[in-house]
Amino acid sequence: MKLFYQLTLLCLSVLFFTSCQDSMERDTETAEALLVWSGEYMVDGCGFEVLINGSRYKPENENDIDEAFKIEGETPVIIEFVRLGKQIDIPCGLSPQSRPMDGIRVLNVRKRP
Repeated sequence: MKLFYQLTLLCLSVLFFTSCQDSMERDTETAEALLVWSGEYMVDGCGFEVLINGSRYKPENENDIDEAFKIEGETPVIIEFVRLGKQIDIPCGLSPQSRPMDGIRVLNVRKRP
């Protein structure tokens, strides 16, 4: 009987992890975008912002974006990402104004040829 429960638990674990992986793969998108760097937060900048088809997004994991992209202005990129389904509002600069943007998790980013 104990073996039955162990096998059942193993099967359920495999199904759970497989379904999570499939869900993540379906939610992954790739797009041409502009990666905008506005400076470090501690010097009144607003970090990274991503522009895709006229819409603005805030990467929740902007610290994972390579330092080479920290160039003032817009950099044309190909970006692989997952939409988070929530807004991210990080105060930046001296402005008390709210700047909520749809949140994304950046999986990969490279300069456009």
